[in-house]
Amino acid sequence: MEWGAEYIGVLLLALGVALTLARRKRRFDRTNPFGVEQFSSYWGKLSANIKDGLLRYLALIFLSAGLVILGFRFEDSWGWIITLPVYLYMLFLLFGL
Repeated sequence: MEWGAEYIGVLLLALGVALTLARRKRRFDRTNPFGVEQFSSYWGKLSANIKDGLLRYLALIFLSAGLVILGFRFEDSWGWIITLPVYLYMLFLLFGL
């Protein structure tokens, strides 16, 4: 991998953090001063929960991808901490050992 891997990994991490903050801001904007979420209707609550779930899923994907890219790029120094669980997952779950 060239120098571009670091930039892509950091960009994916930044996108994941931005999506996480956007999801939390959406939830904060829906709460009243007592901390209870308010919705206009049941369908409004359902659509808000679907959007929040989608944002959470995308943030998890972006954060994981960024960490794995940076982990493989810097495997010789600190990246082994990140790549070790990936290798164990591949060994025990994918190959059935």
